Amino acid sequence: MLFEVLLSKINTMQKYSFFFVLSLLCSCSNLFGQMSIQKLADAFEQAPANKYASISLLVVDLDSDSVIANVNADKILMCASTAKLFSTFSALEILGADYRPSTSLYTDGYIDSNGTLQGNLIVRGGGDITLGSKYFHEEAAQFDFLNLWKDTLQNLGIRSIRFSVIADGSRFGYAGVPDGWDWSDMGNYYGAGASGINFYDNTVKYHFQTFSTGRKAKLLRTFPLDENLKFRHTIESAAIRKDQSYLFGAPYSQDRFGIGSLPSNRKDFTVKGSMHDPEFMLAKEMSTFFTDSNIQVSGIPYGFRLLGLDPIPYDSLTLLYTHKGQRLKDIIDATNLNSVNLFAEGLLNLIGFEKNGFGSTSSGIKGVYANLKNKVNLEGMKLKDGSGLSRKNAVSAQNFCNLLGYIYKSKLYDEFKSSLAIAGETGTLKNICRSQAASGKMFAKSGTLSNVKAYSGYVKSGSGKNLAFSIIVNNFNCPRYQIVKKMEVIFNAMASY
Repeated sequence: MLFEVLLSKINTMQKYSFFFVLSLLCSCSNLFGQMSIQKLADAFEQAPANKYASISLLVVDLDSDSVIANVNADKILMCASTAKLFSTFSALEILGADYRPSTSLYTDGYIDSNGTLQGNLIVRGGGDITLGSKYFHEEAAQFDFLNLWKDTLQNLGIRSIRFSVIADGSRFGYAGVPDGWDWSDMGNYYGAGASGINFYDNTVKYHFQTFSTGRKAKLLRTFPLDENLKFRHTIESAAIRKDQSYLFGAPYSQDRFGIGSLPSNRKDFTVKGSMHDPEFMLAKEMSTFFTDSNIQVSGIPYGFRLLGLDPIPYDSLTLLYTHKGQRLKDIIDATNLNSVNLFAEGLLNLIGFEKNGFGSTSSGIKGVYANLKNKVNLEGMKLKDGSGLSRKNAVSAQNFCNLLGYIYKSKLYDEFKSSLAIAGETGTLKNICRSQAASGKMFAKSGTLSNVKAYSGYVKSGSGKNLAFSIIVNNFNCPRYQIVKKMEVIFNAMASY
């Protein structure tokens, strides 16, 4: 009917100006695009793969504040790593792009005439998540910070340490991991929690030798080394090309267990797991490194948690050196581009530390809510961590689009948008819509858990419109790549809008 009306308008053009009809055509073209995206969203909801699924979807035009497509936009669901949008943007707005977390070296003693530090060397953690991180250092340079610290001590005249190296991350607490993290995630590298002291991405590398298919793999060594680590496993060699093993272990527990399979006939295959106690492990690595570098450490290393002491009175101690971590904007870029759980949790902790004086997950979440209060409608939302690994997170597409709309109108929009992966080009979106309409036009954060797939972000449409969108699906009944293919239809429609 609409085409017939338009045709009649054109046939009677002598009664109207050409430009009037042209504007009418443009208006109707926009209407068709809007109807198309809504119909595609409805078809997505009704797909057999989503028969038993829960879906929350919203697409909005940011300039006109109009809704383009809506499917259960207010339904709160597990959102996986798209939760990083809240932790990373809040960190940018609260802490500022140039903020740098720090780690400080103190002593409770003095340097005598022989160059002996008559006391302990105390490392006070400030939540720096970039210390020795692979995202900022080449593998061979990940422990260069110890060289820097050693040179600093030697320049101060320290030739030996009479007592111990003590690492203290107590200002960030010892919760280990946030509420709602799954046992199957803890123990693996992506399930490493953030704390007051972090280094080497809070990762332990397990080196295995594998044999013919079906034979048990042999653990060769771990790095960093903890002689008290109790590791048992049933990992077998298999005719596969990629790591299909899983590591299990609770925070601060030296008991670790491995299951699954590794590629057969490999002389040295590396599996990454979470570090059980970064505080203690840093003290241990420092003691060993200093002793090997001719700064003899007489006492054994300690993590402050293991000492069970009252808080250290730093006001009465001597500050020797403060190490600055990476710039916050660069941390955010790495977090969103590569979906680094440790960084997202660390950023949330830093928000809590700077806003409330204590760097825990709960303190950080309070800081996020307080900052967004009266700015963004977060009705119904339940945020339990910074990374999205918690299965207790409950966020709707409406919550995400409310946040994205606020960011769009803020002075931080361009800076924050540049941290997001680009469809078909970079990060976790590199293989999404490659060589399709949305390639290069969609800037978003992806989210993946078992039975969860989500995307939230921005699209610059072919007609120049600025769109925000969020699509969250829980409990779909098909392989993950198939649900992504169905989502790509909507992404391309937005780019063509």
